[in-house]
Amino acid sequence: MSYSKTRTDFQVAVAKWLARRKLTTQMRIGRLLGRMFYYLPNSRKRIARINIGICFPELDRKQAKKLLKQNMLSTGQGVMEMLAALWVDDKQLQSRFEISGLEHLIEVVQRGEGCLLLSCHTTSIEWGIRGLNHQFKQLNMPVGHMLARQHNNKLLEAHLEAARIQFVDKLIDKKNIRSLLASVKSGHPVYYAPDQNFSYQVKFANFFGRPAATTVGTHKLASKGVPVVPWFCFRTGSCQWRVEILPVMKNLSELDEASATQAINQLFEQQIRQHPEQYLWVHRRFKNQPKGFENPY
Repeated sequence: MSYSKTRTDFQVAVAKWLARRKLTTQMRIGRLLGRMFYYLPNSRKRIARINIGICFPELDRKQAKKLLKQNMLSTGQGVMEMLAALWVDDKQLQSRFEISGLEHLIEVVQRGEGCLLLSCHTTSIEWGIRGLNHQFKQLNMPVGHMLARQHNNKLLEAHLEAARIQFVDKLIDKKNIRSLLASVKSGHPVYYAPDQNFSYQVKFANFFGRPAATTVGTHKLASKGVPVVPWFCFRTGSCQWRVEILPVMKNLSELDEASATQAINQLFEQQIRQHPEQYLWVHRRFKNQPKGFENPY
């Protein structure tokens, strides 16, 4: 598929213009986008509705509809948070993040080690990466590198890379394990979110009670001696976010692949249940299924 350079450049120019508004304005725009996602027919809303039905069977129809609407609003805000992460001025980061558990990461860094910064796709994940790396720079800590999927539109990908490299220093293709290990060996944390549907090197582990194709890559890296440090970012109020860093998952390498993937999914589920409206339910998490289960989409 070919992409128009003129159209791509125009879209990026609009995105940059939006990202340079005040955060309060951006969040209002995000909620407006979210209302559009909710009220207008679209495939992503349908996917989110299916996922919420699978993961929260205890909700009645009215409660599920309310959660879907909240999730669409959060998804709209997440779009604006991503734009802010890419192009906002550092000044707008001041006093926006409450960060707890930083001592767990400092302990790893002081040993001269890098690590995997393990998380799931909350709607604020990229904004959280921007906020954490800003904090790392202020503390003279190694900046976290970022594992990322290449966009199909190479023209757009060039703009995204240029923006991201300003706050992560290094982007790593999700299949380039050698580059990931090089970053860890050089003492850098690597942002890593393996909660999406995978079609290779997976185990089926329960996620909200439903089998989900889960990569065994996290376990393989832990078995190579890479520390795994969980972290999560959630929106807590008007233009306020909380980042929580948890202790190293020390026993992960001692588990077998099936137990390790289940432990990771269980951790993600525990975190998501705290703010279920802020998870990326628009992703086809249950697309690949084991025998006896159908693709729900």
